[in-house]
Amino acid sequence: MSWRTQIFSLTVHGILTLLVLLSPWPENYGLVWLTLVTLVVFECIRSQRNIMACRGELVLQSRQHLRWHQQDWLINGTPWMLKSGILLSLRQVNGKKRRKLWLASDCMEQREWRTLRNALLQSGSSQPDRRA
Repeated sequence: MSWRTQIFSLTVHGILTLLVLLSPWPENYGLVWLTLVTLVVFECIRSQRNIMACRGELVLQSRQHLRWHQQDWLINGTPWMLKSGILLSLRQVNGKKRRKLWLASDCMEQREWRTLRNALLQSGSSQPDRRA
């Protein structure tokens, strides 16, 4: 589980909530104000649940194939790599599900992170690299 990802999500939703709460609203816009605050709070809860649902062991089985949540997935395209994380576009093997999965560097040990990053860099060596 990535603490940075959770804190980032909470910070963004907190700032949005403060903007809605502190913005000057006309008196007859109380229902709009309440609706916006409610939407931001529920979106924050949904975001935290999504972050928690993505936890689990990920096993890179080959350059374009991985196992996650007891399912086999293919990596579509070139992973988007930053120093703080990797964004993978996944397609389920023998299924129609598609997912975007953010792997944060703080959710695994540095040795595991370097190994995963190197394996993904080698698999995309024929394609342009989008590292930061």
